[in-house]
Amino acid sequence: MFSNKRFVRQLQAVFIGLLATVSLNAQEIKIADPASVVVIVNRDSNDISFMDIKSHKIVGKVFLGNNVNPHMAMMSSDGRWVVTGGTRANKAYIIDVATLTLKKEIAVGFAPEHLAFSPDGRYYYQGNPDGDSISVIDMVSMSVIKTIEGLAEPLNITFTPDGSKAYVANYGSHWVGVIDVSRHELLKKIHVGSAPALAALDPERYLGGIKGVSNVSISNDGRYLYAADGDLGIVTVIDSREDKVIKKIQVGADPWRAYMSHDGRYAVTANNGDETISIIDTQVNEVVATLEAGPEMMGINFAADKAFVISSTTGFLYVYDMKSLKAAGRIKIGHVQIETSTTDTADAKLYLASSTDNSVYIIDAKTEKVERVANVGLYPWGTHILDSKDNYCH
Repeated sequence: MFSNKRFVRQLQAVFIGLLATVSLNAQEIKIADPASVVVIVNRDSNDISFMDIKSHKIVGKVFLGNNVNPHMAMMSSDGRWVVTGGTRANKAYIIDVATLTLKKEIAVGFAPEHLAFSPDGRYYYQGNPDGDSISVIDMVSMSVIKTIEGLAEPLNITFTPDGSKAYVANYGSHWVGVIDVSRHELLKKIHVGSAPALAALDPERYLGGIKGVSNVSISNDGRYLYAADGDLGIVTVIDSREDKVIKKIQVGADPWRAYMSHDGRYAVTANNGDETISIIDTQVNEVVATLEAGPEMMGINFAADKAFVISSTTGFLYVYDMKSLKAAGRIKIGHVQIETSTTDTADAKLYLASSTDNSVYIIDAKTEKVERVANVGLYPWGTHILDSKDNYCH
């Protein structure tokens, strides 16, 4: 005898399959594998481009609106969403990666720039440096659930691997904020040093131009944090278990930030004040090499046992051998302004944004050969690859 329940289940399965097919067709799936694309932030064309890693072809663009000026983009850990903050629009934007559609616009604080996802992808923290705040966006409801106040020009946000805490770099001051992610509250201020003597003598004149902490870099095991302070010329080492300073390391003048090598052995600072880099051995927390570099250094990438330092206004990549800790030449990109870069997950190629000629340059880390991909958008500001260890912004 034929079972009525079985017949109903078969009909349900057929119906669900048809619905799924119709749904997929209606959504026009454009990116099946989020790890297969490079995300490109285009400030002047107000869009986010997606470039296929293998073919180097632009597979789609998402227009955000007029006068948005996106600053940084990041993909969620599951590859489902790309988020960006619109500096001029005071909004956060959420893009569906599979369909390349703009899912949501959310009002946030003033001049949103740098951002971060919690490790589980549940929360999107959008920094608002001009508003001295962070907008906490719940990715389930896709709404702001809290605004964390009391910061000082927050530039970058770093989550611990377990997602319990987030560390906020305050460029307008000399302290690191500790956020309790369960409550989205500022728990503590870790002071990395005192204000320079000139600022203390004449605060009205000097405190308006503070160059404090732009980023908090974290060791691979999540135990230690490295916070470079521009005014103080130091990298402060913080123990994340106790949230206290354990060492201050003198580096070059005006360090922008510390960039962690992929094996975690070294932290390298770009010192724009004296055009050098300082290489810190993280096993002993001491500077083991200080090497000449260039002006306006915007980022450092690691691949093929080398460090590639971006000198924005010169159009050069300065190259360093991370085994010998010595200079290894430089790569001339061109008479262009280069911005920031991301390294692929194979640690084989760099994808470098070049704003003035609307291009992305692909650098083979081993051979140092350069390939140009033109017309990616207007004024590309940065790139992002899912699971890259070199995803950062200015």
